[in-house]
Amino acid sequence: MTTDHAEQQAAAAATDTTAGGLTRITFNATARATAALTTIMAVSGDNKTDAINNSLRAMATLLGLAHNDGALHVIAPDATTHIVHLP
Repeated sequence: MTTDHAEQQAAAAATDTTAGGLTRITFNATARATAALTTIMAVSGDNKTDAINNSLRAMATLLGLAHNDGALHVIAPDATTHIVHLP
């Protein structure tokens, strides 16, 4: 068994697609990620599921807008440009 195959099996075991088209995913959040989730929920009023779903969609959008090197150029309200490097 290759490492890739073992990783795929582990990923499949961690997910469970239900009849409604939803996928249950179990993951371990770091303390920083948990704090970010708490902040997102407080600001948006979303529950955990909606906050995580929206965050994943937002990250996918940001990755799609980033340059090939992962740099995302953001223009602030004061017209200054900031460069954010995405993974």
